[in-house]
Amino acid sequence: MKKYLYISILMVFVLGGCVKDENPAPTPPPPPEPEQYADIVINELMAKDAADPYFVDASGNGADWVELYNKGAEAVNIAGMFITDKEGEEAEYQQIPATDAAITSIPPKGFLVLICGAADANGADLPTQILDGHIFVDMGISASKDSIIALFDPSLNLISRSANFGPDGALGGLPDDKSAGPDVDGSNAGAWLVLANKTPGKPNDGAPLVEGELIVNEFMCSNDVVPVPGVEGDFPDYIEIYNTGDIPIDMAGWYVSDDLLEVTQYQFPLDQPELTIVPPHGFLLIICDGIGEGLHAACKLSSGGESFGISKDGVSFIQEITYGDGEAIPAPPTNSSAGLDVDGGANWMQFDPETDRPPTPGASNN
Repeated sequence: MKKYLYISILMVFVLGGCVKDENPAPTPPPPPEPEQYADIVINELMAKDAADPYFVDASGNGADWVELYNKGAEAVNIAGMFITDKEGEEAEYQQIPATDAAITSIPPKGFLVLICGAADANGADLPTQILDGHIFVDMGISASKDSIIALFDPSLNLISRSANFGPDGALGGLPDDKSAGPDVDGSNAGAWLVLANKTPGKPNDGAPLVEGELIVNEFMCSNDVVPVPGVEGDFPDYIEIYNTGDIPIDMAGWYVSDDLLEVTQYQFPLDQPELTIVPPHGFLLIICDGIGEGLHAACKLSSGGESFGISKDGVSFIQEITYGDGEAIPAPPTNSSAGLDVDGGANWMQFDPETDRPPTPGASNN
């Protein structure tokens, strides 16, 4: 009897150990990286936009506006930041809403225009809010009464300040229908001038925005520990898409497939631009978990190697990737990814989470 009892107890320990080995506790995701607020600068402003205004409010008048620019290499969500034309009077500071990250995030080297002092159809000032894809700020700008626009991070640390555009400022007062900003996007206030032409949402030097292309920038085919943005409690494979240009590109209706003989294996949503728009010099993650909904593709990537592609028209692939033994792109080991050494570049490498070049789903490879 003792012999059988001993064997039973031993089996409990052995089986318990097997279960533990087969089901390791998931690695908790790391805390989110802090936003690089210092990369956001006030880049242009307009105090009276009457002739061919950038934005006409519901009362029929052109609204004032402030353009922000991200001079950094990573997207920055400005939600929670403060902007004011009354520096030092904190009760007057207006806080950017945190209700829509797709609207409040500025891609690297990208622009975001804040609509200021807009009114509703009855002439009442619109409160600070996000509405119809725009950020409205309850702050009218006056070239005769105001002089400085200041931007603060959520902890009220000063991040950026415009040049003095008032009558006593270096610009000598900002004329109607003229904007002010630095001659080089992202430079300091000392280089500001009255611009020959207003350029809301565009480079201040008037250079045309370059339309780029969408390319595969990184992928992972075997993931046990790397957190993927937008996915909780799982570590899926993914394909990262990068927009090489200055203009957003919508992937609505595009296709992704890991079968080059079946171009239309999975189609992206047609009516969810908050998911499918790839910002300028920004990223979009395709989650390869087999779900087949939203940006969750109906396929998974093989850890040993295979081919996959993205298609715009459902007829041909605009890019095909083949990886594995003997291929130009070797299959990355578990928890490592393969990607371009420089975003949008030509040279592929492997990103190892144990090095200073880890996988970066949804963020710059650099």
